[in-house]
Amino acid sequence: MNSRMAVMMSDFIFSRRPVDKGKLAEAIKGIYHQDWPEVHEFHGEWGSLAVSHNLYNGFQPYETNTSICVVIGGPVLYFRDNTFLENGSDVAGTHSIYRRVRDGKMRWDDDVSGPFAVLMIDKQSSKVICVTDLMSFIPVYTYENTEMVMLATHVDMLAEASGQLEQVDAVSIVDFLLHGVVTFPYTVYTTIRQIAPASEHVMRDSTAGWRHEPYWIPDETYHYSSIQEAAQDLQRHVQHDIQKLTHNVTEVAQFISGGEDSRVIASLLTENADQTPNGFIFLDSMNREGRQAKKAASAYGVEFHLTTRDKLHYLTMLPPSSDLAGGGSQYFHAHTYGFHQRCQLNTYTAVFGGLFSDALLKGARIQKLRGSSRLPFLPQVKQPGHSRRTPVRSRLFSTDVLGALTERRQEHWQYVKQFRPGSADEWFQLWPSSMNMNIPNWHVNRRLFRSYEPFMVNDVVKISAAVPQRWKLNRRLFHKAFKWQLKPTKWLLHSEGRLPYFPWYVNAFVEFVMWAVREAGVRTGRIKGHQGPWAAWQTVMKSPEWQQALTKYASGRYPPVPGMNKTNPHSMVQELEEIQQINLMQTLYRQHQRKGRS
Repeated sequence: MNSRMAVMMSDFIFSRRPVDKGKLAEAIKGIYHQDWPEVHEFHGEWGSLAVSHNLYNGFQPYETNTSICVVIGGPVLYFRDNTFLENGSDVAGTHSIYRRVRDGKMRWDDDVSGPFAVLMIDKQSSKVICVTDLMSFIPVYTYENTEMVMLATHVDMLAEASGQLEQVDAVSIVDFLLHGVVTFPYTVYTTIRQIAPASEHVMRDSTAGWRHEPYWIPDETYHYSSIQEAAQDLQRHVQHDIQKLTHNVTEVAQFISGGEDSRVIASLLTENADQTPNGFIFLDSMNREGRQAKKAASAYGVEFHLTTRDKLHYLTMLPPSSDLAGGGSQYFHAHTYGFHQRCQLNTYTAVFGGLFSDALLKGARIQKLRGSSRLPFLPQVKQPGHSRRTPVRSRLFSTDVLGALTERRQEHWQYVKQFRPGSADEWFQLWPSSMNMNIPNWHVNRRLFRSYEPFMVNDVVKISAAVPQRWKLNRRLFHKAFKWQLKPTKWLLHSEGRLPYFPWYVNAFVEFVMWAVREAGVRTGRIKGHQGPWAAWQTVMKSPEWQQALTKYASGRYPPVPGMNKTNPHSMVQELEEIQQINLMQTLYRQHQRKGRS
C-alpha cells in the first residue's frame, strides 16, 4: 500500500478575499500528524479556495472558464447511475451535480442522498453557493468580519486560516465537557459558527452577506397510516441505496459486530455485491462481542477479519484523532483510526457501517423512564415531562458560564420545537447531526476511506421525521423493516443478550434471563475481562500513562479550563463522569497544543 495515500481527506476552505498562495493549503495540512493530503488551490478576483483530494472517485473539483464546483463526501446520486464510483472520470459526479444545478433541475432532498457539502463559485459575478446535506452530516463553518468571509468543512482549519485559534469560547468548552457536543450554531471559537443544515447558502457578490434558504425541514408531520407501511418503505429505501452503491462494484467491506445493524447490512450486501464482502471488527482481544460477530459473518457469508488493538490504543490515538475530528467532537469515536492502514480500508470502493440506526430509527435520543438502560429487559417507555430546557448545573464551573450555556441550549430547544413540538427533546440531539455525540465516527471515517452509512441516507432521515416516537421505541419499526434480513441469525444472540429476530415482548424474557446469567457470572468470577466492542476505559484511565498525560497536558494552565472554578485538574477528574473525564483529557490536550503554537 502506498503510505502517501493512506489518508486522503476531503475538505475545503474558501475565502471571499484573496489570500496568499499556499496559506489555505497549509491550514488543511495543519491538522495532520502524518500523510498530508494533496491540496489543490484556486485563486481569482472572486477570492481563494483550497480543496484536498476527495477519496470518493468521481467527486474531484470541476472547473470551467466561468465556474468552480466542489463536492465534499461521496453522496449517492438518484438522478443518474453511480457506476463512476468504481471506474470513470474523476469529476463525473461533480460535473453531473454542476450541470443539474446550472439547468435549474436540482432538488437537493430528492436527487443527492447521504452526507455531502457542495460549493459552487461563479468566477465572473463572484456569486457563491454552499449547500449542506439534510442533517449537516458534513458540517460547514463560517467566519465573518467587516473585511473577510470564510467557509470551511473543518472548524480548526477555519480557525487557523482566519487567525482565530486563540479566540476560545469558554461556554462552548464547558458545553463539550458536560455534554460531549457544542450547541448549534456555536463552536469552540467565539468568532466561528456552523451554518444551517438542509439549506442553500448564497452570497451574491463581494459586499453582500450570506442568505440561506432551507430546502427541507423535519416537520413533525406523520405521513404513514401504519407502522407496517413505514417499515416497508424503510426496508425498500435502504435496500435500494445499497443496490445503487454496489452495482458493478468489486471491492466491498463492512464493519461486523455482535449487533443487529451489521447483520442487516451483511444480508443486503451479500444479496447485491458481486464478490464476498469482507467484515472487519476491532477489539482489545477476542471476546463475547467478537465471537458473536464471527458467527454472524459466517451465517451471512461475510469473510471475517479480527484486528486487535493495544490496551492503551485510545490514549495513543488521542492527539492525531482529536485533531482530525476537530474541536467540539469527541475523539474516541474515531474507532477506525490506525486500522484504516493496518486493514487497508482505503483500498475498498465502499466500506459500510451502521451508524445512526439507533438515533434515527430506534429512539436512542428519546428520554426513557429510569432503569431501562441499566435493566435492558424492561420495556422502553418515554419519560413524561422530561425537557432539555432545564438549567445546566455543575459545581466545577462559574455561574456566569453555566447561565450562558443554559441560555444557548434553551434557544436551540425553542428553535427545534418550532417544527417538532411533540419531539423537541429527541430532535434537540439530532438537528443538526453535530448535536449527536456519536457523529465524529463518521467525520473521521469519511476522511480515511470511502465510508458509506445506509442509515444516513435521505429517505431514512425523512422516515425518521415522519413516524411517531412510539414506533421507534422497543425497536418496533426497525424490527418490522428488517426481520427478514435477521432470519439467518434467528437463534444467534445479540452481544447485549437478546435475539434480534424476535420482537421486544419476546426479548423481554430472553434479556432478563441473559442479564441474570451474566450478572451472576461477573459476580462469581466466571466471566472475566472486557466483553464489549470498544475500550475498557477503566483500564485506560487508571494507567500510569493516562495520569502522566493528564499532568503533561494540564501543566502551566491554571485554571485548566476556561470558566472553571477549581484549579487542580486531578481533583476535577474525581467529580466528572467517565465520558466527561475523557472530554477533559481531550480539552487539556488541545489547550496544550495551542500553548505550544503560541
